[in-house]
Amino acid sequence: MSQEIGKIEYCPEGHSSNDFFSSYYQNIIRFQKCSLCTREHFMQEFKTWSSGNAEIDEIIRESQIVCMNEKLQWIPYDNFQNIKHVADGGHGSVYSAEIDRIIKSNWNFIRQDWEYDIIRKVALKEIKDSGYDIFEFLKVIKAFNIYDIYDEIKITSYYGISRNPSTQNYIIIMELFDDDLHNFLTMNFRDLRWEPKIEILASIACGLESIHTKNLVHCDLHSGNLLLNYGYYSDMGINLGLCKLENDLNLNSDDENDSIYGSIPYIPPEVLRGRGNKGNEFTEEGNIYSFGGIMYEIVTAQQPFADQAHDTYLMIDICNGVRPKVPDLMLNWIPEWYLDLMYRCWSDNPSERPTSFEIWNLFYEIYQKRLVNIVDNNVMQQLKIADENQKNTSKSQEQELFSYSCKLHSQSCYISRYIKTLRGLHDLLEEIKSGKSSDPNLLKPNESTILSKPIDEIRSQTEK
Repeated sequence: MSQEIGKIEYCPEGHSSNDFFSSYYQNIIRFQKCSLCTREHFMQEFKTWSSGNAEIDEIIRESQIVCMNEKLQWIPYDNFQNIKHVADGGHGSVYSAEIDRIIKSNWNFIRQDWEYDIIRKVALKEIKDSGYDIFEFLKVIKAFNIYDIYDEIKITSYYGISRNPSTQNYIIIMELFDDDLHNFLTMNFRDLRWEPKIEILASIACGLESIHTKNLVHCDLHSGNLLLNYGYYSDMGINLGLCKLENDLNLNSDDENDSIYGSIPYIPPEVLRGRGNKGNEFTEEGNIYSFGGIMYEIVTAQQPFADQAHDTYLMIDICNGVRPKVPDLMLNWIPEWYLDLMYRCWSDNPSERPTSFEIWNLFYEIYQKRLVNIVDNNVMQQLKIADENQKNTSKSQEQELFSYSCKLHSQSCYISRYIKTLRGLHDLLEEIKSGKSSDPNLLKPNESTILSKPIDEIRSQTEK
């Protein structure tokens, strides 16, 4: 039964469809559910649970009061079954887990009972880094949920918070995807043509534009934070783990050391340089620089600067205008306009980079034309030729290209970490160059180098 225009609906508790749930939405009464009843029943249960932290409790409860659909919830750890390790990241570890009738969706006023989201598996991100601001993260998620825009943009869904009783670490409960973009590209690079590539890029740009329209920026945008399901390239999610309000963006966790957090190849030069002239701050333009790195990976299956040590010397090179080079063997697979756009994203001058809307509009238009096989301009013609060139590549050339994409320097690092900016190292630069001081940004022997799966494992899976 749908709610007819002009007809006022009432629930058994006396709420009407003319009532307002919030300043954004009217109350919805249909299918034996009432938004205001659902809120009231969430509120009645406030005293039945606690995360053990008053601030986290307050954010979860406020989410259940102000968000129409996507509400954060406290879910005890013993509700999860078959917990399996998936990957390690900069702030902690990710696990998959099974659940059943745990995530409440709406109160059914006829049955007088909860209805639950039909979700069988979730991802559990256990936060092991004491420096991670989980309160800031929850505020970002609540801001997204207020507008209930998950169906419109490519953002990972977040269900709530739990806590590991063994470690006492808090856990973010989120949507489970098949893989991250980096692993997907590595395993499918040989067979990936331009239609799915454009679909993936359009999805990422759509999510990025949606983040920017809410005055948020992503402070750790790279292929490991872009999640997708196999066979559904537009079904992507951007991990919001390090999104922040643009007017509250100071990533400097230590004023004396002038440090930032991220993976060097994806960090824009203005942030690598450090404080001053908006240094140490991510911006929308900085996200576009990171998007350029994602564009590079999609056409090479290689993360930027994978064949180099990720150290202070690389940071200096990036700030001096050095950018990743596309192998000559791959150039005829890539349209010229695509390379031009990628290098615009990498411009040293943030004001010369395209906007997320411009990028999304371009890739969406191209994707729509590809669906109906329209080749009406130079952009579409170049794409057609690039696909034909890739299709006609010999097996030996493919093997050579794949061998290139599997190269990884022993001191490259794609797990985000704390890095000292050039400004913070100003007094030490000469000593580092002379060898008198060690480079604090050089990967340490006990540090991981890639986002999740070992490259040998990925290679063996691809070659089966």
